[in-house]
Amino acid sequence: MTMNPLYLATAFDIGTKLARDAVWHDARCNWFGPVHEDFTGTQVLGCGTMGPTLYDGTAGIGLFLARLHRATGDPLAARTATGAIAHALDRAADIPDALHRGFYTGFLGIGYAAMQAGSALDREDLVAQGLAMVHRAVALSPEGRVAIDVMSGNAGAIPVLLALGAAHDAPSLTEAAIVAGDRLLDGAETSDRGLSWNAMGEMAELVDLSGLSDDLVADFRAQRRPNLTGLSHGAGGVGWALLELAAVTEDDRFAAAGRAAFAYEDSWFDAASDQWPDLRSHDAGKPLGAAPAAWCHGAVGIGLARIRAFDLTGDATMRLAIESALRITARSVIGQLARSSCNYSLCHGAAGDAELFLSWTTASGDAEARTIVDEIARHGVDTYGATGRPWPSGTPGAGESPSLMLGLAGTGHFYLRAFDPAATPSVLLLAPSSANPTVNRSPTRSPEFAG
Repeated sequence: MTMNPLYLATAFDIGTKLARDAVWHDARCNWFGPVHEDFTGTQVLGCGTMGPTLYDGTAGIGLFLARLHRATGDPLAARTATGAIAHALDRAADIPDALHRGFYTGFLGIGYAAMQAGSALDREDLVAQGLAMVHRAVALSPEGRVAIDVMSGNAGAIPVLLALGAAHDAPSLTEAAIVAGDRLLDGAETSDRGLSWNAMGEMAELVDLSGLSDDLVADFRAQRRPNLTGLSHGAGGVGWALLELAAVTEDDRFAAAGRAAFAYEDSWFDAASDQWPDLRSHDAGKPLGAAPAAWCHGAVGIGLARIRAFDLTGDATMRLAIESALRITARSVIGQLARSSCNYSLCHGAAGDAELFLSWTTASGDAEARTIVDEIARHGVDTYGATGRPWPSGTPGAGESPSLMLGLAGTGHFYLRAFDPAATPSVLLLAPSSANPTVNRSPTRSPEFAG
């Protein structure tokens, strides 16, 4: 695959903008951006400073900027990445107790970001601080309330804990992953469709922390919905985590449960319409609406989980869901790129859609899938990068956001991935090998960006 320098230049431009907009206090930096705040009992969109998390806080921004420095040698990216990670580590205590274990929303993601940044910046102290934060995440939540899903809970924690436990000879982290898997088995709901988990009900209880709209939560409380499919909050994400655990432990309980979770997801696929339904708004007796093609809910996340499951198990039946996810997402991409404004977020935008095709290209060598990645990347450059127009974020009704999963840092991370996927691990599905940081003594840098 030929590296396109235009993609690296686009990531560099985004990183330069983030560095320019950073607000500094001592050795820490933060950004202003769109935030949801409580106003008279209702969540309203406003403007404020970012929190510390990987999903929409300074840990995620710092991770992108550190990886940008590794690719370009830019000293401003390195300085700003260090300030962002320092803020995240310093403000971790702001995270609510129920989300401490979370990868995208908690201590675990902050620790991961610090370790990855330390690797990219040749900072062993950051790697050590990040690992300490990971141990802190485990210690704070041994038996207390821990969420279920990939976004904030045990499912998202398992792959990271397994990888770090092996890489750092830390059996306590491996044991914590096994305990998390046992908790998932204990919380599973069995039906004729397979195994699933009531993550939606859990999010309703944590409405102030989850980002769900009040209307959706009130509707869910009034009527119990089917348990979700998908990666971030659904059965597919839990199934993937359990298969990762089975691969390490060789425990048949986890393997069987992981397959049963995928069976639940498969049971909801409608072959006639070639879609998975959006169970968040399911009403009994009414036609099912299509789920969005997105990482958080829909085909992108489902496809990513199945690509990894196929890699872990060699089970050829996984390819059926992969092929469906690719078709659905390709249709979605065509529609998105035809609109005058195309959301370029990782969570539920074109940059996230591209990850499915990039991952499939890496796994299969499918050249056609790579052409879709390039189409998305070129459209972004032509429409936003070359014109100076703001990059649309994943926050409805808001302008640009600096964050990783909803805004500029994630868009920039996509362009780094499009430029050199081998050197830039995905943040949308964390394969265990990508969670093993080592300090990079001789990073590969493009001479035109060397500082």
